[in-house]
Amino acid sequence: MARCGLHRVLTRLALLAGVWAAVIAMTASVAVARPVPGPGSASGPPRGDDRSGVSRYFAGPEGLAIPTAPCDPAGPSGGDGTMAAQLNPQLRNKMAGHLDAYRMSCARMVTQAVKERGLNQRAAAIAIATIIVESSMNNYSQAVDHTSIGLFQQQDWWGSREQRLNPAYATNAFLNDMERRYPNGSWNNAPIGEVCWRVQQPREDLRHLYGIEAADATLIANALWAGTSGGPKHPYASGRVVSGRSADGRLEAFAAGADGVHHAWQTSVNGAWSTWRFVGGPRNAQLAVASNADGRLELFALSDSTFDHMWQTGPSAGWSAWKNFGTGGHRLAAGHNADGRIEVFASNAQGVFHRWQTAPSGGWSAWEGTHGGPPNARLAMENAPDGRLEVFALSDSTFEHLYQTRISGGWSAWENFGTGGRAVAVSHNQDGRLEVFASSGEGVFHRWQTGPTSWSAWTGTGGIPDAELATSRSVDGRVEVFAINATTASQSWQTRPNAAFSQWETFGGGGTSIGTANNADGRIEVFGTSHAGVYHRWQTGFSTWSQWAWLNDAGPAIN
Repeated sequence: MARCGLHRVLTRLALLAGVWAAVIAMTASVAVARPVPGPGSASGPPRGDDRSGVSRYFAGPEGLAIPTAPCDPAGPSGGDGTMAAQLNPQLRNKMAGHLDAYRMSCARMVTQAVKERGLNQRAAAIAIATIIVESSMNNYSQAVDHTSIGLFQQQDWWGSREQRLNPAYATNAFLNDMERRYPNGSWNNAPIGEVCWRVQQPREDLRHLYGIEAADATLIANALWAGTSGGPKHPYASGRVVSGRSADGRLEAFAAGADGVHHAWQTSVNGAWSTWRFVGGPRNAQLAVASNADGRLELFALSDSTFDHMWQTGPSAGWSAWKNFGTGGHRLAAGHNADGRIEVFASNAQGVFHRWQTAPSGGWSAWEGTHGGPPNARLAMENAPDGRLEVFALSDSTFEHLYQTRISGGWSAWENFGTGGRAVAVSHNQDGRLEVFASSGEGVFHRWQTGPTSWSAWTGTGGIPDAELATSRSVDGRVEVFAINATTASQSWQTRPNAAFSQWETFGGGGTSIGTANNADGRIEVFGTSHAGVYHRWQTGFSTWSQWAWLNDAGPAIN
């Protein structure tokens, strides 16, 4: 783990320690702790004959009549209950129909710990599969199997009682042992159930239980990944209207009008919107938003004459004044390196250029060329399953592709990716494979990864011609794609995770651009712009939608 990532994990654990001492101390006395092994430890925790509480698997998801400790000191959130209700019908094994706000809060805290450590969604799925088997996602505060307590049913040698009942500490202890047993990220390529079993080490005849829960754990992890704070692994899309989620879970939206940039925000998590506020900045700009490693959002605005940026002065706080970021250009995109540093790409008549943070939440490099790229290209970015950034650049005449050759590292040469078109959008499947969409006068086409470095051919999807595009992901990890042109808006979605797409369905009237975001509870919110202002439409349930409406007031007209 990078030193900065480890520092963030340890800092969070230290800040929570006082809270957890108060929460846990009332339940029982503290046991004598043994140190948890670090990632490089050769020995790991000592093993007993029955070191985990996996026998509770057979008690069913209702669990035993055993006291539990809170997972989030603040208690379950409203979003936890909403997400549990959305996921319950999709689960197929032990937890099907039994998720509730408390269990979701436990899975949320586990996922948050994975994200803050700098690992990916697969690591979160591994951890969640483990707690499904071990404790039915209950933070048990009373030992039944020897001295096993907590979500992971860890015995005395994993830490003190207080530590083992702290989901952040318990998750990191589990991940320490996982990374010791699977060095250099090799756990990414091992079956989820096998990784869980090797860390937990129950009896051989119980080995298969973790694999049974792998698919449901992946579903839960993918849903939570979008809903946990600390900045998404995957980039927000760029365009005339963009939205990012503040550290407290509220969405913030920006729209680029003829007079400059306008800003609106949710007044509560998953809630209603403020009125639009004019914040200045470049006129008729293309916008991108990204999350700093410390949780602060940063906004980038590129016009044909200038490039400016502004940022939150603290997580979920107010915004700085605008500061120049470069000269004018055509389009931009911003993404997150695996180590937390933001990287920005911009195109102009000479090709594609980039600039990156030299440290997470820190200063910036100078602009640097990418040794080519299509002139005046539309840009989109995504993260590969291992965290490497990939850039897609579409011009009127060609389509090219650029990717990091190592995690948080340097870049490849440009490679041809297809012919020219109008708009480009990219998303990622539940299993991490990237999916790219492009529009032209003939409709919407897509191309997807068939492996880590291989791609399908371009395939037509139908759809409306000459459309602007945006993608998002449902709470279960299905990709959804939205298209708008001057006369109509359309929607298509995967019929199940990692699968084929539905036929296009009408989503509304025409407009000038389209953008998406995910609420803290995972529901998709779609923004559409027109000559009259900015509209939005949001999921009211797993597959139901509101009607189009203003956010609060009309906001800027966008041509």
